[in-house]
Amino acid sequence: MNPAELAAVRHAPDAGLTGRLDVHLRATGLLPKGAAITIALSGGLDSVVLLDLLEALNGTWGWSLSAAHFDHRMRAESGIDADWVRALCEERLIPCRIERSHETPRNEAEARELRYAFLDRARQQLGAKLLATAHQADDQAETVLFRLFRGSGLAGLSGIPASRPPNLVRPLLPFWREENERHAEARGLGYLVDPSNLDLSYSRNRLRLEVIPSLEAGGTPDLRAQLCRLSELAGRAARVVDGICESALEGMVLEASEDRIVVARTGFLAYDKSIRAHLLRALVRSIGLPPGRAGTHAAVEFISTCPSGRRIDIVGDIVIRREFDRIIVERRSDGASAPDEELVIADVRGGEREVEIAGARWRVRWALGGFDVDRKGGEELACFDPSELQFPLSVRGWRPGDRIRLTGGTRKLKKVFVDRKVGLSERDGYPLLTDPTGVLWVVGLVGGVKAGSCSEEHALTFGLRRER
Repeated sequence: MNPAELAAVRHAPDAGLTGRLDVHLRATGLLPKGAAITIALSGGLDSVVLLDLLEALNGTWGWSLSAAHFDHRMRAESGIDADWVRALCEERLIPCRIERSHETPRNEAEARELRYAFLDRARQQLGAKLLATAHQADDQAETVLFRLFRGSGLAGLSGIPASRPPNLVRPLLPFWREENERHAEARGLGYLVDPSNLDLSYSRNRLRLEVIPSLEAGGTPDLRAQLCRLSELAGRAARVVDGICESALEGMVLEASEDRIVVARTGFLAYDKSIRAHLLRALVRSIGLPPGRAGTHAAVEFISTCPSGRRIDIVGDIVIRREFDRIIVERRSDGASAPDEELVIADVRGGEREVEIAGARWRVRWALGGFDVDRKGGEELACFDPSELQFPLSVRGWRPGDRIRLTGGTRKLKKVFVDRKVGLSERDGYPLLTDPTGVLWVVGLVGGVKAGSCSEEHALTFGLRRER
């Protein structure tokens, strides 16, 4: 929402909170008509007001409303709060899911993680597309000031976003807590008061109850409004930086998928160190949550200085590796991969089989005298004099210690990979044809001295094509 639209929402004359929320939703499209919406209903002032507002507008918007409440068990009376929320929803005929934590969270961060995990489950169980929380402008101001004290960058100072893909929306962000209080009073709404919100051992409570009132009384009466303005400016600046980074990365991306992105290291290092941090965060964001300041610094230093073949775990399940001039950012797999299959070929009689190597399925064909080669399908070809082979042969993945005889002598396959700048993550993807003496052919890369001409009439021809 741009500043003009925001001002229109906050200052619409005589519209009341219900009318101004209607204007806000029409301007932003946060809650589309007919959408199924689950409201995160703590029972506090803001969430009860949000429920009341959406019910009041529902005749026009045609939503399907539901609610979800999570009992953290962090207070003795939390079970009573859950019963109150259940009664409120029954009175208003609102479907509601309530869950109690199995264990008491150790801190606010853990409580938040458990709460949002439950809310998303409840949303799905209730058949809703969107989850709406009741964050409002005072929450925004407190968040920005809290992050300012922590030295956050542009992304942090952007504060609480109005939406977070794929399902989370915050329709009350333009409105102040005092507006919710006036609406609740005018409508005669009851709500719960959480005594922990007065506990000054929590940093956010100290900001809300002491720091912000003190600063406003000391000559900055519009402090909260200015903090919200800062979040808008930081958000705009962050979007500009993100756009520049995306354009810059387009020129250095070598490979991209949902769980993996590969970039040219020389292209990355062509930028100043301060810009590399933004590029790094944009890279990681393309497959997962970006790291914080310390993680970003460590990752940038790793890319700038580490030798090829090393890796670093940065945040969650994200791993960064360097392979020669390639920087690979990927999601670490939790499960063990299936073991490679091995195809054993006992003699010169031709055949056709499939074998799975490094998660890829390969079609293998072999025959004396050759066959029609599937050039369009990317089939790789190699031929051998049967009299020079020792059976059985096998088609398999590479193993530590594998050696291949080349014109200049026998070499470890590992050194061949290094010479040809094949990174560690790529090596498993090259099937090998072997006999008891060693590697005869690295498919798609190099053939050993026994690999000969396919023009020979009695050559034993092998064709391998990757199926998936």
